[in-house]
Amino acid sequence: MFHEALLNERYPLLSKLSEPLKKGERDIVGREHETMQLLASMSRPELRNALLLAEAGTGKTALVQATMLVDPDRLYLEVDPARMISEAGNAETMAAMLKGFFDEAEDFVKDEKHELVLFIDEFHQIIQLSDAAVEAIKPVLAASGTRGIRIIAATTYEEFHKHISPNQPLVERLQRINLNPPDQATTINILQGMAERYGVADEFYDDHLFRQIYEYTQRYMPASAQPRKSILVLDSMVGWHRLTHRPMDRDLLSDVLMESLNVNVAFRVDGAKIKKQLDEKVFSQDWATSAVARRLQLSVAGLNDKGKPMASLLFTGSTGVGKFCIDSTQVPVYSSDGETTWKLHGELVPGDRVFGRQGRPVEVLGHFPQGMQDVYRVTLWDGRTLDVGGPHLWTVYTAKQRSKKHAGKDVAPMVLSTQEMVERGVVRTYFGDSREHLKFFIPANGPVHWPEQDVDVDPYVLGVLIGNGCLTETQLTLSSDGDDADHTVWTVGEWLGSAPKSYGHNYSWVFPVGVGPVEDRRDALYQTKDVLASVPDLIGARSAERRIPERYKHGSVQQRWALVRGLFDTDGSIGGSNDRFNVSYSTYSKGLAEDLREVLFSLGVSNTIKSWTRAKEGGRELAEYGVHVKVGNEDKARFFSLPRKHEIARRAVIETSGRKRVKKFDMVGIASIEKLPEQQSSSCIYVNDEEHLYQAGQFVVTHNTELTKQLARLLFGDDQRHLIRFDMTEYAEDSSFAAFRSELTKRVWDLSHAVLLFDEVEKASAMVTRVLLQVLDDGRLNDDNNREVSFLNTCIVLTTNAGSEIYKDISQYAADDTGSGKQLMEYEKLIRRSISSTTGDNRFPPELLGRIDAIVPFQPLSLPTQQKIVRKKLRQMVQEVFVKHNVRIDVDAMVLQYLIEDKGDTDSDAGGARAAVAKLTDEVTTAVATFLNEHPSERRIRIDVVGDLVSDDKNLLSSDAHVEVSAAR
Repeated sequence: MFHEALLNERYPLLSKLSEPLKKGERDIVGREHETMQLLASMSRPELRNALLLAEAGTGKTALVQATMLVDPDRLYLEVDPARMISEAGNAETMAAMLKGFFDEAEDFVKDEKHELVLFIDEFHQIIQLSDAAVEAIKPVLAASGTRGIRIIAATTYEEFHKHISPNQPLVERLQRINLNPPDQATTINILQGMAERYGVADEFYDDHLFRQIYEYTQRYMPASAQPRKSILVLDSMVGWHRLTHRPMDRDLLSDVLMESLNVNVAFRVDGAKIKKQLDEKVFSQDWATSAVARRLQLSVAGLNDKGKPMASLLFTGSTGVGKFCIDSTQVPVYSSDGETTWKLHGELVPGDRVFGRQGRPVEVLGHFPQGMQDVYRVTLWDGRTLDVGGPHLWTVYTAKQRSKKHAGKDVAPMVLSTQEMVERGVVRTYFGDSREHLKFFIPANGPVHWPEQDVDVDPYVLGVLIGNGCLTETQLTLSSDGDDADHTVWTVGEWLGSAPKSYGHNYSWVFPVGVGPVEDRRDALYQTKDVLASVPDLIGARSAERRIPERYKHGSVQQRWALVRGLFDTDGSIGGSNDRFNVSYSTYSKGLAEDLREVLFSLGVSNTIKSWTRAKEGGRELAEYGVHVKVGNEDKARFFSLPRKHEIARRAVIETSGRKRVKKFDMVGIASIEKLPEQQSSSCIYVNDEEHLYQAGQFVVTHNTELTKQLARLLFGDDQRHLIRFDMTEYAEDSSFAAFRSELTKRVWDLSHAVLLFDEVEKASAMVTRVLLQVLDDGRLNDDNNREVSFLNTCIVLTTNAGSEIYKDISQYAADDTGSGKQLMEYEKLIRRSISSTTGDNRFPPELLGRIDAIVPFQPLSLPTQQKIVRKKLRQMVQEVFVKHNVRIDVDAMVLQYLIEDKGDTDSDAGGARAAVAKLTDEVTTAVATFLNEHPSERRIRIDVVGDLVSDDKNLLSSDAHVEVSAAR
């Protein structure tokens, strides 16, 4: 109606800062009343200004577009606050621009005899800019009726309260119109209109799928508003339909929700299957597993309270053993200042950053002490070791899986405990082949990304000096000849700012003082003590005494590779053609070889070390150490910058490219697992990493507690529904309230489909407990940004030690072979009363107990159940001996009695059969292993108990009974 050229010529600000409001892409449904409100506001004689208030996505712009359709006599322009702020440049200019803009708008109305409506979305952007801008816009709003200008402003409730409501005169000049999110019926009408417009209406037989879209978005997207969140879901479904021609059905909706929200609505929990899986994992806990299965089945059927979490369970009874590393294990850690590079495993705390499999820092979310535990030493094929517990978990590939993965197939690894690998055996032999073949392989570690270190000597130069420097000389002297000198010697000289010159003979070089790090010296040559002042241990060091300084071992990836190249350019070697192009480093210093080995491991390079003696002049022998690198041919060139060696490494790729079998080093084999004789203090950690992997010890890739993933898989059948664990002992003080609320909402926002485990909840402060009360009551909680986080798709599990004295009585007098609950039913009231009445440090809030769906008591194990567990372990040991050694074992019946009744423990805190299983390993398995080693020709042996058992004669205060292994006769 009004030509753009007219606007440009006569109303430049109006043209530059606004443009005609676009027609709405969708029909507006259910906003008739709000449209009338808006039209009435613009028909007022004095104040013709409206303020639309609504959450983002509710349809503020759509309402104005709908009003424009029924109000064709007015010209609607949309003002762009961002462009206005950009053009103004500063707050002072903004006020003048606002005045000029509205003056042009008034001129337009007078000159063109046409009413004008200015729509300003994100109105708060103008108001928050400066007080001058606010004062400039107030007169315009006050005189809108007389000036013929109609203004529609729009913002959210949050921005209104923050920037607009404090200015009461400004508020009084705007008529407030609230836009509530549309109800279900209106949203469904909007979605049906979308389906018609995009040509997919025939895909829907009724409105059932539209209702599901509304319900799912309401449930899983509480922080977003209708109808936008439903529109976005349907829009994504249409995109997939057009691309793949998939039907617009519930399966497609499920995939879209999984893709956008990480919510798996397609998954269905089978209550019977869950119980079966639980029973496979937990012996004799029929009542407990039934309680869990019932609650989950209720949620699956959709008969649970939709305003609360899917289920809330209180686990009571004896605790189990976590997955742990030894507290004395060193773990590489990241600190931004580069000062802290290692911590003991037992000293890690939440907030520390360790390194994931790829070498990137990952945060420690939880640290759980496990006390004194049995320990196993896991040794890798390259000599690295890691001391862990039997239940500690590993991500492993079998030999067959490794072959398939190297063939390019998509193979998922297994998660096995140390104990499970021991039971399966870590090596196997084949008939006619004396070699031992490894069965399990763990992923190789990526390079640890420590921050760059501030060092005085260039890392490459330091590597060259360690390798070829004559550090006992007063003047800095480097030994090198031929083309090698052209590179290494002159690189050192370039760093010093000096032109090297030969000294004594052609193979020694010194460095005249020039413009470099050492200035104003009277000596003509650079001195060793000055150049290496920051690394004094190297000054005067002979070949067998040299080490890599600590700071250089923990530099950035680039710094460590530069150091490695300096070392390998001097004392490293690579074979020529017609061999395997092996890369190795040779030195007379054992310490240097071990230092280099550590640096290579930190870079993700597997390597081994060997030593031998080499005759020297005068008949004296010196030990020489070789570090042999295990990398693919394509990676060998990065060890050298020396042209001669680099060229050989480059040829390795070319000359071996046709080979069918190419060694790959993306995995490291487990060579052995041995039980250590002593127990050690241990702990487990939980890291913020999808793979649940971190690097410990000598950069060995291992698993974190994994309890989260295992329990989530058990309850929900997939790994997307992770368990989020909170150790409530960390929130015992009221001052931890804000941190707990913040962490809880952040974690659930990131993983809304989750199991929440609150461990030892009775240890939490009363303020923290009140947060849990709100979650259990409403299924919602606001985060630090006042954004609503939904807990409706979480399963909440609380554990408590409250009431433990009742379980002590049950274990002594009412143990149950199946865990059917018959004995527990008689104690149920006592358990509930004991839990709710505990006080002091072991308190459990009664009001929290009243909001729990079900108390799940875990029955202390009876002697027959413990026998079942130990019998299974004993049978596995017998089978393993037969498979590995071709030796049959006869077991006397008294062995079980000895392990369970004499050596077991009925105390509920002792972990049931745990003590007996430990004795099985310590006394029986160890005795069998000793006999096999001493009598390799025996093919049948037996296990007996010799001596009097306390369980047979109650008058005995102690027993001299012991296990004896002998040849079967």
